[in-house]
Amino acid sequence: MLYFLSLSFIFFAIFLLTFSLFPERSEKRIRERLLLEEGGKRKRGILELLVPFNRRLKLPQMKENLHRRLVWAGLDIEFSPEEFLALKEISAVFSFFLYLIVAEAQIKIGYFMLSIIIGFFLPDLWLRERIRRRQEQIRRALPDVVDLLSLSVEAGLDFMLAVNRVVRESEPNPFIEELGKMWQETRIGRTRREALLNMAKRINIPDVSSFVRTLVQADRMGTSIAEALHNLSQEVRMQRFQQTEKLALQAPVKLLIPLMLFILPAVLVVVAGPVLIQFMKQGIR
Repeated sequence: MLYFLSLSFIFFAIFLLTFSLFPERSEKRIRERLLLEEGGKRKRGILELLVPFNRRLKLPQMKENLHRRLVWAGLDIEFSPEEFLALKEISAVFSFFLYLIVAEAQIKIGYFMLSIIIGFFLPDLWLRERIRRRQEQIRRALPDVVDLLSLSVEAGLDFMLAVNRVVRESEPNPFIEELGKMWQETRIGRTRREALLNMAKRINIPDVSSFVRTLVQADRMGTSIAEALHNLSQEVRMQRFQQTEKLALQAPVKLLIPLMLFILPAVLVVVAGPVLIQFMKQGIR
């Protein structure tokens, strides 16, 4: 069984390598070559061996879903969907060989399949955690950025000039990066509404969607951006205060289980231990 599985993986590796050597004539490869000739850098390494094969896989929905999650994680420049799929495949193979090392000669088909499945989906767990952390950072940065935009617009700056100033003078964080992308989109010809909506899609959290919706409605109805930002700033601050209150109310409930499991037994030992020892001594007498 072990010999057959090893041969299967060797054949699969040769198959992927053969596919990677065939020339790719799609528009995406042509654009990559043009960028390379203009001085752009394309990632090299083991992932590049699997990318041509993954491009030929007819899985449009899965690739679209991967691209969307990579955008949410801010990794759409570092990884294409095909490259992330290659990372999942490499992780599955690595997990398989790790299982072979641990199991030695006692190979069980159920554990063998489970090791491959775990390895294949492990990068997805990492990506999900990356998305969660990034969205949390954006949620924390939103109130301060809205305050800065409100103050800048009330001081007389145009909204896009205020965005540019906040981006240039603020400490780097994911929300500042997204504002910078939004500002760059307006410079290459997109309308402010389109750039804002694209930013909301890239971030995908309700707070930013509400921020974008407020600005789009103010722009469409011709109302004051400064007033809209001022009201939005107060609303965001109130939501943040309510969220803090909610977390504070949940804290005693979350502390109850650790208290019962770890602290209460120690307290009982300290308090009741001497009394129990005294009773035992009296009983012996």
